[in-house]
Amino acid sequence: MRLTAPPRSTSLISLLALPLPLGVLCIAYLIAVARRPEIPESAQIEDPHQWGFPKWYGQQPSPFDFSSTSVGEDEEICDHPKSILLFIDLPYDSPLIPSALTLLHTLQTANRFNVSVISTFSPTWDGQVSIRQNLQGAGCETKDWIWRVGDNSGSSDLGCEKAIWVEEGVGKPGKANVSLLSHPHHLLGKDAGYNAMKAFHGDQWELGLLTSILPAPNSPTIFYPARRVTSRKSVVYFPSRTTSPKDYPRLPWGRIWSIYSPSRRSPPKIRASEDPFSDKSAWKKFWVKEEQKLASTMRDAGVCLFEGWQNGQLDDRIAKAMLSGCIVATVPPKAHHDAFLPLILPLSRPDSVALQPKLPVHDLNHVLSTYTNPQLQRLALKAFMTARNRLVPMSRLKGVEGAVKVWEEGGRGYEFKDGFRWDCEAGEGGWCS
Repeated sequence: MRLTAPPRSTSLISLLALPLPLGVLCIAYLIAVARRPEIPESAQIEDPHQWGFPKWYGQQPSPFDFSSTSVGEDEEICDHPKSILLFIDLPYDSPLIPSALTLLHTLQTANRFNVSVISTFSPTWDGQVSIRQNLQGAGCETKDWIWRVGDNSGSSDLGCEKAIWVEEGVGKPGKANVSLLSHPHHLLGKDAGYNAMKAFHGDQWELGLLTSILPAPNSPTIFYPARRVTSRKSVVYFPSRTTSPKDYPRLPWGRIWSIYSPSRRSPPKIRASEDPFSDKSAWKKFWVKEEQKLASTMRDAGVCLFEGWQNGQLDDRIAKAMLSGCIVATVPPKAHHDAFLPLILPLSRPDSVALQPKLPVHDLNHVLSTYTNPQLQRLALKAFMTARNRLVPMSRLKGVEGAVKVWEEGGRGYEFKDGFRWDCEAGEGGWCS
């Protein structure tokens, strides 16, 4: 026999009264949240893993952006802007085109310059006449500067001697008044030696100024970080655009590693009536989309490892990764070594000098094991802050302006910027045994 009690009746008043305390609690919570003090920005910078990234960590200006009284919103009115002819001497499908487009945009947005552009693949280029005649047709004789990017034309008889010549991305430096080499140690290379340049350029050649300026990709409209990353210990390997897929290294098993496959498509051919440097140009849109695809992958990656990591060179790929919030794993660069060593995951230089060494799987895993997730978040933020100050187009432009000023004041020879390091660890230098 089982005894049961009849169910208790629930009054209507108690049912109506139940939501009242819940509502009071919700209102009290919202008031507390609204009145809570904001997290200090210094705390977010010191420990973004705990407190979250600062509001400016993303696609917007930050307090650490490169600033100058002569650029940006504070740019002074320039009554006598310099005239520049940008000569893009590259194939239309060169991997260096994005850098050339960034340079063009930087010059166009600086009101202290009036810039025009000419290239060997533009419809206005006349292949039936010499390069000198094409440049003269573009008004080179009336320009203050001529900035040449690349040397695909192969010509050294360019004329336009009244202008100051700036060159970068050339195979044999030294022809211009100011030669920008991609890495500081190239200033000590055989091709940059005085005797070698004298023999190549001829007896009438005179030494100008050779220097190296930090790289600067398009920033921050394309390369900017995501505020959240799935895993800081996920590694993406980035092969060079010119490397065939059959030569890609074999990745280790697991979900931690992945590879970025750049587009194998060629940019569209430039039409006869099309200005390739117009924003409406299909050719230019192709390169912008390629950069956007690259930036998106970098934003989602925790660690970026580039082909050529063993060389320890600070190039625009590293700059793009830092601007995108991706932590770079590489052999510590010689350029600005002390400044950038704390901003990377340092890898050991391989014992062999193979062109394509094996992926540094064990070395990188060991390095990552020494970092906690909070430390990696802090590393990504500090690398971003440095890049937004030192690896942006306006910063690089100011560096080039400084080099031209040195030349104008009589400076000749080899200009080594601060932070350059040279030792026998890389096996370079005639004095290294």
